[in-house]
Amino acid sequence: MGSLVDKLTIANIRLWHLEDLRRDLSLPDARRLEAADKIAMVNGERNDLMDEIDEYLYKAFRGKVKLRAPKVKIYKEFKPKVTGRGSHASKRSK
Repeated sequence: MGSLVDKLTIANIRLWHLEDLRRDLSLPDARRLEAADKIAMVNGERNDLMDEIDEYLYKAFRGKVKLRAPKVKIYKEFKPKVTGRGSHASKRSK
């Protein structure tokens, strides 16, 4: 599921960039038309990804596939050492 959402995010970013190119009147018409053609292609990919996500969620809600929690590494909280020389703590205490 996560990889599908990642791909959808990338497709959305590509679309936004291409839309900016298509609307940029300072660009030659050929470049703007090229961007418009790419928009159609990326939009199709985006729609396919949304359909895949919908299908996956449909199957998950029906119990046919499992939604797994991502493996998350939990790190210990970072606590810097306080030394006598050059630390912010020693400068504040003077």
